[in-house]
Amino acid sequence: MGELTTEVMAILRCRYGLEIRSVVALVGGYDIWAESWQVDTDRGLLVVRVDRSISAETSSWLGDVLARAASAGVPCAALMLTVDGTTAVVADGATVTVRPFADGVNLDRNDPTQVAAAGVTLGRLHQALRDEASDRPTPSPWAARFWLGDLDSPGLRDPSLDAWNEGFVSGEMGDFSMGVVHGDFWADNIVWGNDRVVAVIDWSEARLDSLARELAWATWEFGHDEAGRLLDIDRVVTFLGGYSNAAGRWEPGLEDVFIPLMRLELRLNARYSLADAEDVEYNAGLQQAFVRLRSQSTVPLFGPASSSGRVG
Repeated sequence: MGELTTEVMAILRCRYGLEIRSVVALVGGYDIWAESWQVDTDRGLLVVRVDRSISAETSSWLGDVLARAASAGVPCAALMLTVDGTTAVVADGATVTVRPFADGVNLDRNDPTQVAAAGVTLGRLHQALRDEASDRPTPSPWAARFWLGDLDSPGLRDPSLDAWNEGFVSGEMGDFSMGVVHGDFWADNIVWGNDRVVAVIDWSEARLDSLARELAWATWEFGHDEAGRLLDIDRVVTFLGGYSNAAGRWEPGLEDVFIPLMRLELRLNARYSLADAEDVEYNAGLQQAFVRLRSQSTVPLFGPASSSGRVG
């Protein structure tokens, strides 16, 4: 993490009209294309993000998405406008954005109250952005870091799942809602404070996609056991209960596509994490879950918890 450049400091003063008091680098996270700083200003604590994965056009699109989500009760920090009304400034090939700092801690996925609140938040997000037709103007570079299936290890190969996915994408499995998804909805991107969700942050992967796909992966993120190898039904029911309270009735056929979608996302994340030597244990968990869930075409995730408490 470097320091804020002279150019970015000038942008904050001249384009945003801010008086800068102090700057602290924000460390952590997995975004290799962006850096963020907490900046104390005459307008309070702000976050400055310098991002090489988002264009100015995408930033403007994202500003509209955040505004629509916020109006529906999704806690999210709207992008601050420059003095001339834009959501971003381009500097040295990167896009500079500013938003209010969300004070709190990462959501605790081991606390049922917080897990239920995460489900409610995603439900509200999907309700707000369902049927949104406009996709992000420029794609994210993250997609290029996932290799094609022909490079998969034997444990990740599943031709029947590949064929199923082609059918899902073409609509053969049902007419499931599309909309703008957050794209990376997990505990580290949810800020918790004062017994509530303070903000959903890091929308850099937002895009037009199947809402069922994001729900399936978010359910894995909040519903797996501590080892990251099995679904814990109690956790799953807690998360999905919160989601349904906000989003309403389940779409017809969702239970039939839920596990295949989850397995597709498990494999996608396994492909990415294989490139990181520090992710060996995490990747092993993803691959084991991918294999174990192969025998489960459907599970009663949308009803009472099973007696075993585990799926996989």
